[in-house]
Amino acid sequence: MEPLLIGVDVGGTNIRMGVVTPDGHIPKKIEYPMDMSRGGLAMMEGLVSRLQDFIQQETGRDRSEIRIGIGIAGSIDMKRGLLVTSPNLPDLHGFPLQAYLQERISYPIIIENDANAFTLGEGWKGAAKGSRHYCGITLGTGVGGGIVVEGEILHGSEGMGGEVGHMVLNPKGPLCGCGGRGCLEVYASGSGIRRRALEANKKGKGKKILKKGRGDIKKVTSEEVFEAAKEGDRTALKIFNEMGRYLGLGLVNLIHLFNPEKIVIGGKVSKAWDYFIGSTTEVVHQRTMKGQREKVQIVQTECGDDAGILGAAYVALKLE
Repeated sequence: MEPLLIGVDVGGTNIRMGVVTPDGHIPKKIEYPMDMSRGGLAMMEGLVSRLQDFIQQETGRDRSEIRIGIGIAGSIDMKRGLLVTSPNLPDLHGFPLQAYLQERISYPIIIENDANAFTLGEGWKGAAKGSRHYCGITLGTGVGGGIVVEGEILHGSEGMGGEVGHMVLNPKGPLCGCGGRGCLEVYASGSGIRRRALEANKKGKGKKILKKGRGDIKKVTSEEVFEAAKEGDRTALKIFNEMGRYLGLGLVNLIHLFNPEKIVIGGKVSKAWDYFIGSTTEVVHQRTMKGQREKVQIVQTECGDDAGILGAAYVALKLE
């Protein structure tokens, strides 16, 4: 019998899990809010409980036929199964996630970085299908990335490679959550867009952005900036134009280093595609060497929110 695959995508605000067939279809999936009110360990306990219930609903399966892949934000030591650091789970740095899960769920489990899972999902069933050299970029609260070379995800010596969001674009730039300055993440993420909106507000700009926050700039998110841009707010449009240019610089670095066939961009910020992709591609065309520039395609996600589930399941499918 074919194995039953379960892909789990542990996001910053929601957790998604789905049954995935070996040919990449998702006949069943659920989504629920990520509850961090009692800390990371309690969240993990809830994840295990939900996953056990989800598995139980799938009857008539022998244990050996079930495989689980879990994508989670953060640096993961693939060799030891450790969650080294995670922006969403600050109290679980250095947590033995693989062992914790394996003790509670008696099925083969593999963990993977969420951006790597997104990238693999797009390569399996999405915008990079058929490519052997490609990159994935997730634009969310932060910026994640995955790099595929010769059909294999690039993990690096300890499994923590592909941290695209922490390429330094400006050593004197804004402070990043990683402790550095001027990383791609501080410019091209949802939090970076929000930071620029706050800075504009201090200068008395972005009235429509402020209106979207109901008069309280502290309540403004990148989504409100996007809504203001759709209404033609000059400040919002400028913010996305600037964000796109910095993203373009990051892509130039990736193109020169890895010579990918495609770069797939997803994440919630990518919904503002029409407002930043023009400046992104302009920078790429201006700054990338001709041979590489002519080959690479910069495309939007095709799998959307399902990419993480698909990629996690794909990793599980490859388990021996």
